[in-house]
Amino acid sequence: MRTEDWIQGQVLSVMDGATFDLRVVLAGQNNDFPYDEQERVRIDESSPPLETEAGEEARLKLEAWLLGKSVRCFVKSRDQENVLLCDVEIIM
Repeated sequence: MRTEDWIQGQVLSVMDGATFDLRVVLAGQNNDFPYDEQERVRIDESSPPLETEAGEEARLKLEAWLLGKSVRCFVKSRDQENVLLCDVEIIM
C-alpha cells in the first residue's frame, strides 16, 4: 500500500512532455500537506525542450495520454517553483 500523499482530479492542460495542470477534486484523508484546487504536476524530472521537435512530440504524447482524463497523483515532492513531482495513474 502506498503511504505518500495523493490527489485526484482532471487534467486541464499539458505544458510540455512532462508537466500538466490538474483540477484537484479529491485528496487523501491522511495527506501530510494541503493542496490547492489547481496544481501543476510533473511526472518526470526532465523532458526535451518544448521548442525542439522532440519536445513538441513529447508534449503531444503526454496530451494524448492524459488530457481531459481523471488521474490520481502520488506526490513525491514539491519543487522551488511549487510544482509537484508525482507518479500518475489514470482512474477508470
